Amino acid sequence: MNAQRERYAREGISETIPVKSTTRIRRWFRLDSESLTPYRTRIVAALSLPAALLLLPFTMTHLLYGRWGLAVVIAIAQVVLFVDGRAASRNLPPPVPHLALAMILMVVVFASLAFQGINGALWAYPTLFICYFILPRGRALGVSSVIVVAVSLIAYDSLGGALAARLAATLALTLGMINVVLNVIDDLQQALQDQAVTDALTGAYNRRRFDEELARIELTAAQGQTCTLLTLDVDHFKRVNDTYGHAVGDEVLRRVAALIKARKRRDDMLFRIGGEEFALLLPGCGATEAAALAEVLRKRIEQAEMPAGQCITVSVGVANHIVGDTPEAWARRVDAALYLAKRQGRNRVIVSGLTAPAEQIQPVSV
Repeated sequence: MNAQRERYAREGISETIPVKSTTRIRRWFRLDSESLTPYRTRIVAALSLPAALLLLPFTMTHLLYGRWGLAVVIAIAQVVLFVDGRAASRNLPPPVPHLALAMILMVVVFASLAFQGINGALWAYPTLFICYFILPRGRALGVSSVIVVAVSLIAYDSLGGALAARLAATLALTLGMINVVLNVIDDLQQALQDQAVTDALTGAYNRRRFDEELARIELTAAQGQTCTLLTLDVDHFKRVNDTYGHAVGDEVLRRVAALIKARKRRDDMLFRIGGEEFALLLPGCGATEAAALAEVLRKRIEQAEMPAGQCITVSVGVANHIVGDTPEAWARRVDAALYLAKRQGRNRVIVSGLTAPAEQIQPVSV
């Protein structure tokens, strides 16, 4: 326990239990998750119009039996569903905010329960699902929780404790299952996104993610953020494959990637952008600091134990981002530095704009 407290103190982590509990709740309910956001308009378009038509017989029935209040509430819900569904089918913003629609549906559930008893309570179940389809997850949890609590209290007052307890349990279970399913969807979506941008062999990001990040840096650089790019190419890698086979070559690439990951900072990003070529993006790092880091990596890789007892070296190019650089221009400058390192004999670091290896530059501590 004391060791844990010391670790918390070193890392600046609070021991406050409520904060930890809140964090666990947020992680379980994924309150910040937006996995359904790209599909919300399509979901509203697909569900709203059929739901509006489905409610029409109930509106007519309540009118015939003189239940005017309930008929009016359901009719309002129909109109809102219709106009929002029509707007969604045309990719237009909803005329009625989705939160207002959820509140209207919640009122429909309460009114149905008050007027019709257990039959009205049945509408609470689809309403829970609709809330999660049309609202961000945090808001959906809030509205759904109100529905569960309010339905249980109304049922207790009008239907008795036994039936109210059953409603509370089944609604809570439904709410839990919705969140479990959405958590699985989040995990699957994240796995697909990771696969789309990750190199399967080394675990580094792939060329697609590399191009995306260079474009993003172009936008943020205008705000004065310093950023430097390294490209590292394994020297004579074809000879490794030809001599020892592709299995050994793959292990060499995995080992090189692991050595870079072990030395990089948390915010640095490692990419595999070619067969034996890696890139390391260093936000908030100038060219001099990046050159010193590149020299550390070069020496570590040269001294590391490699498959089949080989001595593996890398050539490294370094270029800092210049305001006004396009991603293509930046990549060309760092590639030019890398090719110069190759021409000067490999196993060295060259900074863009300089002809001397990085080991001849006055290093800084990184």
